[in-house]
Amino acid sequence: MTLAQLPVGQSARIAAVGGEGALRRRLLDMGLTPGTTVMVRKIAPMGDPIELHLRGYELTLRLEDAEHYAGRGPAGRGGARLMVFALAGNQNSGKTTLFNQLTGSNQHVGNFPGVTVDKKEGVIRDHTTGEHHFGPRAWGHERHKRSEIPPRAPATVVDLPGIYSLSPYTSEEIVTRDFLIDGKPDGIINIVDATNIERNLYLTMQLIELGIPMVIALNMMDEMRANGNTVDVNGLEAELGVPVVPISAAKNEGIDELIEHALRAAEHKQRPRRQDFCTGAVHRCIHGIAHMIEDHAQAAGVPPYFAATKLVEGDGPMQKRLRLTENEIDLIGHSVAEMETELGTDREAALADMRYSFIEKLCAATVVKHGETREHARSVKLDKVLTGKYTGIPIFLLIMLACSG
Repeated sequence: MTLAQLPVGQSARIAAVGGEGALRRRLLDMGLTPGTTVMVRKIAPMGDPIELHLRGYELTLRLEDAEHYAGRGPAGRGGARLMVFALAGNQNSGKTTLFNQLTGSNQHVGNFPGVTVDKKEGVIRDHTTGEHHFGPRAWGHERHKRSEIPPRAPATVVDLPGIYSLSPYTSEEIVTRDFLIDGKPDGIINIVDATNIERNLYLTMQLIELGIPMVIALNMMDEMRANGNTVDVNGLEAELGVPVVPISAAKNEGIDELIEHALRAAEHKQRPRRQDFCTGAVHRCIHGIAHMIEDHAQAAGVPPYFAATKLVEGDGPMQKRLRLTENEIDLIGHSVAEMETELGTDREAALADMRYSFIEKLCAATVVKHGETREHARSVKLDKVLTGKYTGIPIFLLIMLACSG
């Protein structure tokens, strides 16, 4: 990150100073040399300039100049590096509510580089004081003092756009994938709607394939309990190979425990214990391609298995990123054609079927639902009236009349 991206109150050590000629010399003359620790004191109301503390004095710097300083990472308590988490999930999964619970008022909004897609960042609130809900199996029954948890350096979380997959079809999917691959976050917080878990786990499987330390925030568990539905958290965790924490973002339940698990996974670099969810012809195709492109994937900074699944899907940007030779592209094409012939379906459908087959078996073993939720039943009843064949248009006209009056 650059100094311009450093939150107020956070410190960082300067790793490099950009610019050239007189500009770079002036920056160095102000004391901003590589290895120097600086802290952001405050930011002007309009966002520019910023006030820094370094070498025992204060320095005011324009954001344009601050962009020339690349930090090794903010220094928290004891000089620990500031960790960065990506918050990823489907639309309407409660992601915005969870982001607000994680960060409180310590957040700001901008845009991802080159696009108009919102980029929300915030400092994760301190969870080490007061009481702490501990253990996904306890779910509110076992309580510990947060003071027992050793203090940690602060961490930031980036709220990524709500998406359904990591295929680069929309600008939201592109910026999400680029951030996860190129941004090198320390961990992923994947929010999953427990009431619509089958649909949400499709993205979860793709995130796991990236091999980044990850924790699943199983949201809306209060609604599941209210409707008599249950989720075997232990079983879900064992099959997916990542920590699963039941939460209710709207009621602020389980948030402290989620923060604790996320920090622990990132600090110990606990990568998903399982990345391979494929079987049969899909398995042979993906693993054969992964072995073939391993050197290219490592050079491009992409996990070979994730890259292979994208090549099987026919992902053009991934093929371009890996800089494959024509001969390698032909070999991949032959492998995919053999898989399609054996399965009697196309490449995209083969991968989608593979993932959903796993999800269906997983949910059958870990999720118990007693019919539709009360919220869904209420929504269906309202829809029958508000969008009915004979009632929809009159109600719409009445609403428009009321608004115009």
